[in-house]
Amino acid sequence: MCHVPGSDRHAFFYTAGRGMERFVIEELSCKVSAVDVESMPGKVFFKASPNLSSLRKVKSAERIFLLLHKGLPLTEYKGNFLFALRTFVIGEPKVWLDTLQTWQTFQEQLTKQEDFKRQEKVLKRKLVDDSSDLKSKTCKEENAVDGAHINQEQTSIDTVTQLPPQKLPVKNLDNTLFQHNTSETITFRVSCRCSGVYTKTMTAQDVGRIIGASLSKQFGWKPDLRKPLLEVFVHLNDMYSVVGFPILRQPLANRDYIQSTGLRATTAWAMASLAEICTANYILDPMCGVGAILLEAAMEWPHATFLGIDNSESQLKHALDNVKKAGVKDSVAFLKGSVLDLPVLSESMDAVISDVPFGKKFTCSKDMKELLPDIIRQMERVLRIGGVLVLLLSQKLHYHLKTNFRFKSNEDENLQIRVSDSSSECSSKVSEVKEQTAVKNFDFTSLTHIESHSVSLGVTEAVLFKCKKTSKSTFF
Repeated sequence: MCHVPGSDRHAFFYTAGRGMERFVIEELSCKVSAVDVESMPGKVFFKASPNLSSLRKVKSAERIFLLLHKGLPLTEYKGNFLFALRTFVIGEPKVWLDTLQTWQTFQEQLTKQEDFKRQEKVLKRKLVDDSSDLKSKTCKEENAVDGAHINQEQTSIDTVTQLPPQKLPVKNLDNTLFQHNTSETITFRVSCRCSGVYTKTMTAQDVGRIIGASLSKQFGWKPDLRKPLLEVFVHLNDMYSVVGFPILRQPLANRDYIQSTGLRATTAWAMASLAEICTANYILDPMCGVGAILLEAAMEWPHATFLGIDNSESQLKHALDNVKKAGVKDSVAFLKGSVLDLPVLSESMDAVISDVPFGKKFTCSKDMKELLPDIIRQMERVLRIGGVLVLLLSQKLHYHLKTNFRFKSNEDENLQIRVSDSSSECSSKVSEVKEQTAVKNFDFTSLTHIESHSVSLGVTEAVLFKCKKTSKSTFF
């Protein structure tokens, strides 16, 4: 049930990319007064007050839903699968009514916010027009035109203000058909995802059609795949079954302040959160591209100063457009330069964050495996002692880094203990292996490895790699 009886809390869930659930949970604890937080692969369930402004502050999530039902996989129910599916999705009509009323509350909040934005744009245009009029030589003619323009703009403001929020037409619970009071019915669309054993018997489209027919029969609603009033989200897999309503039509990950897209905003935010910027002053992205990481960091931690470096002028232009659109250009600067020779003073940065290029879009005269040692040396050089290094690496690059690079870590200490406790024969074998691999190992002992965390980038799997500089670099 969406509403929690005896309280003002409702049940919600965020969807998130694989590996991003931990970041969503951390944000819930800091930004939302959430209770009963539960994480599953790709989703985080919780209960909270229906405050849209608070819920939209979570930057690591993809979408936000009102939770209608959550239960066991339908394979756990005895009897016919289709009967179990219809029974689970429809459930009690009162649950649908309560959830729809909460959904309506959010739509009213959204309407008010959109009205405010429209009025703000109109007022900005009016100020621009007034400023232009002061410079005009034909004041009388310009004032007459301007007066008519203002009247038109004022009329549009009044029209927007008077428009009522889009109401969800529902009847009393006595009438189980939640319809308009007129002949017009609620339009809806079913978005269905299926994985696991379900895919062996039917597709997501088959399940969606079955659920759509059941909703039409039970509530009298009309399917509309293009512009429905309401979307019903259903996810079935071998771990759980979920039904919910998306609160926003656009994903949270689609930031309205991004002009040119680069690294997905949720991943960029997660990288920035690992960099401990809350206690930092100077943050560097030495391969910034369109500035996605710095943009997310500056929006969340405006007190810090951010520097982006890239060797592509076109990328830097897009990055500058992004920070201007977001209104953070005063705290973010960009320079053209090479990551192999950073134009930055040694030990001057509190954090270095970088999406190391990989994938089909990346082309370079040298393989990234060859460049990675020099890249990390430059990052190590500019970091102050106590500073944080966060990298986004492909799984192959991460494996290469683990096997050929040496950082300080608890794992190294444990390895030394195990070697000292083993027999002399085993110790000699370990020493022999170390001697054979010494030629290709790169020593970064001023950096202490903190964690490696796998995340999904859609079709690509990647790793977030975090280090701290705990001592002075020896080779600079």
